[in-house]
Amino acid sequence: MSQRQRKVCLLGVCALVILAVAGCGFLRSYAAYQNKDINRNTYFKLPADPHTEDPLLYLEEDFTVQEGFHSNLPIVILSMESELADYKGFEEQEEYLTGEEPYIKGHISVIDGGTFDNCITDQPVLQSDLLIKKRGHTSYYFDKVQYLLKLKTEEGLENEVDILGMGAHDSWILNGSMADKSMIRNYLAYRISSEVSDVTPDSQFCEVVIQDGDRYVYQGLYLMMETVARDVNRVPIDAFQEKNLYTSYIVRRDRFTHFDKMLETGRRLEGLSEEWIGLKYPSEERITDTALRYIEKDFSEIERVIYSDREDVFGTYDKYIDVDTFVDYFLLNEFFGNYDAGMHSTYMYKNSGEPLKIGPVWDFDQAMNNYAVEEMETGTMAFQERPFFDRFTKDIRFVDALQARYAVLQRSTLSHAHICDVIDETTAYIRSAREREWYRWAADYYDDSGLNWHNYYLLDYLDAENMLVSRFNDNYDQEIYNIKTYLYKHGRAMQTELRVLEKSTVYDTSVRGENKLFLLLVMLLFFMPAVLIVRRG
Repeated sequence: MSQRQRKVCLLGVCALVILAVAGCGFLRSYAAYQNKDINRNTYFKLPADPHTEDPLLYLEEDFTVQEGFHSNLPIVILSMESELADYKGFEEQEEYLTGEEPYIKGHISVIDGGTFDNCITDQPVLQSDLLIKKRGHTSYYFDKVQYLLKLKTEEGLENEVDILGMGAHDSWILNGSMADKSMIRNYLAYRISSEVSDVTPDSQFCEVVIQDGDRYVYQGLYLMMETVARDVNRVPIDAFQEKNLYTSYIVRRDRFTHFDKMLETGRRLEGLSEEWIGLKYPSEERITDTALRYIEKDFSEIERVIYSDREDVFGTYDKYIDVDTFVDYFLLNEFFGNYDAGMHSTYMYKNSGEPLKIGPVWDFDQAMNNYAVEEMETGTMAFQERPFFDRFTKDIRFVDALQARYAVLQRSTLSHAHICDVIDETTAYIRSAREREWYRWAADYYDDSGLNWHNYYLLDYLDAENMLVSRFNDNYDQEIYNIKTYLYKHGRAMQTELRVLEKSTVYDTSVRGENKLFLLLVMLLFFMPAVLIVRRG
């Protein structure tokens, strides 16, 4: 073989190596969806409630807790120095503002001996002063109050303590929305999501008792859970440093609120976004004008790319966002039918020098066919209509990623067998507590004229035969059956709907700018030796 022929062969070998490397890169990218690491928070298998006595044995008719009251769940005792203020910071509800400071002083005790038999008279494992206020949007005016807690030392400083093994922090939520009669919708979604995303909020069931002098009043079944905050145990981004050129941040897409700094982002300034982007971190007290302008400019640039009409610009969105987190966020919220997400309570975060990530997932009490106004369609999808996703799902590359990831999750985390196992395990764990919950609050769904408009219930509707169908349910087992049925039907329909979604794509950004040039070079290297050999011959 001549020296020239050896050079030609060498060029051919190099071309094949480059093609092999490129192919392996593609396979690795695809395999990332097939074998993505599962990250777990502090969720654990829940043991069944071992108690066999009447769950209402230690509750009086006025819900006073008797001395022998005990539970397999942790018991949280709250005391407050005054009445909770009616203060709500949403723009459309400003007529409800009282001008009062929303937080009041109080105290918290947590009883959890780790034996799944906690008594109201046991020694608390945690005690702290705190500031407390009502929380929620739709649920803000329900009879059953939800609470935001800020733990304080005796000196009034932040008291960062570990509650129920969820990591030390001073800010916590007691979530117990009357919108969810099953009392498991949020827990189920968070626990399942924790098998997919490591920024899922930790949450644990507990029973809350209000101490009023010497009297203890049963308040109900709650989830003690994390807030969305920057922390190694929550959203792990770098702490704000005024001197840093780039600022890590957490934002939330939602309604206008007085509690967060509202950002003037590009889409909002152009009148193209109904929702606001609120800054959750850094706090309004710490943020500098320079850092604020950086965040507004940075987020606006991401919006510009995502909504660009130029394919070469739109096709670079994977440089600005973490596609994997957006894929998982889409699938989790769509699977559970959480269609308030995407527009409201939608958190996103960005660490210094990294792309924008979306999460954690949040607020599922009206998901899983629990929307008051109408039944949720099991056979269709809707999350592709949400901001950002209305653009991503126009790209076949993103839809292919959805399909590949969902195929994996259906065989594991989102399989119907796994979902039902978690539901059955959870309902067995809260068996006595949910009996007390229904005893405490079921009557408040009614008033003298019928259903109580002050609390949440599902509206009736006319079916295809014009027959009035009542959606009000007063049977717990039926509520659980409804959840299982919805998730089974909708989960199966998503396989078909994702394929249908692929047909509506208008972009294919899987091969873009530099990749096209790279492939052109490979093709030249591959075919040039053949051409030279032919010419030589």
